[in-house]
Amino acid sequence: MQRWLGSPSVQVALWLGAYALLGHYFGKFAYLMASPLLALGLRRPVVALASSFRHAVRSAVWLPVHGQHYVYRSATIHVVEDDGLCRWVNLADVQKVAGVTLAERTLASIYPDRVKAMGTPARPHMRDDALIAHLGKINQPEVLRFRTWIERNIALPGQKLRRNSGIDADA
Repeated sequence: MQRWLGSPSVQVALWLGAYALLGHYFGKFAYLMASPLLALGLRRPVVALASSFRHAVRSAVWLPVHGQHYVYRSATIHVVEDDGLCRWVNLADVQKVAGVTLAERTLASIYPDRVKAMGTPARPHMRDDALIAHLGKINQPEVLRFRTWIERNIALPGQKLRRNSGIDADA
């Protein structure tokens, strides 16, 4: 019984029902005198309702792209996770952030099986470990910061996920 009484919508309904009954039996003056009490009583349930609404909207917006959408200095980085829990980073997004051109054919020959077209429409993606190795060869401070960000936010959580699942990325 106490569980449903803890629901904010039930609390709001009970407070409004009590307020309406008070006004019905004692008249308009009771409405005026009880309104501060109603405001105090509705304070916490209304805030809880607003908070749950905000949480529901955020989950409806972000849950479909969870694990695929990252932001580095206001630039969106799209990431695709395959069946082996390996993370593949969109090369076009990397080019926008890093400012260096990454030729797909060249990267595919340097890093075989680590560059491929994924998604709909098919766009070139590079596996996170190969991208970190490649960006480590570019000696520009901004590119090295971006490499560190990729390592911390995309690669290391992916490695941890694979390790916890018992999946070997190189197999």
